[in-house]
Amino acid sequence: MTALHQQLSEAILTQIQTGKLRVGAKLPPEADYAAELGVSRSTLRQAFSELERVGVLQRKKRAGTTVVADRPKSQFNMSTTGLHELLSLGRDTNLVLSGTKTVRTQAVSQLHGYDSETGHWLEISGTRTLPGETVPFNSTRIYVPARYAGIEHVLKQSEPSVFRIIEERFDLAVGRVNQSAKAIRCPADIAGIIGIESDAPALRIVAQLYDRNAVLMEISVATFDPDRFQLQTDVKID
Repeated sequence: MTALHQQLSEAILTQIQTGKLRVGAKLPPEADYAAELGVSRSTLRQAFSELERVGVLQRKKRAGTTVVADRPKSQFNMSTTGLHELLSLGRDTNLVLSGTKTVRTQAVSQLHGYDSETGHWLEISGTRTLPGETVPFNSTRIYVPARYAGIEHVLKQSEPSVFRIIEERFDLAVGRVNQSAKAIRCPADIAGIIGIESDAPALRIVAQLYDRNAVLMEISVATFDPDRFQLQTDVKID
C-alpha cells in the first residue's frame, strides 16, 4: 500500500500538471494547507520534501513553498557493470561545450601523477543535459594530453563526447576506464549551472580513459546534481 505522504505528493503533482496549481504559485502556510487537505503537518512536510527533491517545489524560510516546475527532474542512470555501460554518459546525453584553454599539470589537482608530454593539457569545459531538457545535470571539465590537443580545432559547440573524437582522429579505441566517485559540497559557480543550492550535496566523478595499449586518452572531472544522476552496480557471483 502506498504511504499517505506519497499519495499526497502525487495528488499535488497532479494539480500542478493539470494547471490547478501553476508554476510560480505560492502554496498556503503549512498549517492552513494541511487543514485544507485533511492531513497532519508531518505528512504534508514529507510530501513537500519529496516534491522538493525532484525539483517541483522550492521551500525557503520566511518565503514559504513555491511551485517551480510542472514535472519532476529526469534522472540519468549509469551502470558500472561493463565498459559499454560506463561509456553510456557520452553516448546517451548531450555535451554542450563552453570553452577551451591550456593548463599546466600542476594547476589541476586531478592531473597530478599523470603524464602529458609537454606538461600542458587541453582543458575542455562544458555541461551535459538529458535529451529534450535544457537544464544541465552536470558540469564537466575534460583534460586531454598534449599529444591529442589538436582536436581543439575540430570541436563543435555540441558533441556527444570528446573521447569519440580522439578515437576517430587517431584510430584508437577505449580499452579501460578507471573512475572514482565522491560526495562533495557543490561550489557556487557549479551550483548555479546545474540548478542546485551552493554548498548543497553533489556527486563528483573523476574518470581516466585509456586506449587498448594502456595509453591515457583523457581525464574527466564531472560534478552531478545527485537527484538527477544514479550509479548502478549489478554483480554476479559465480
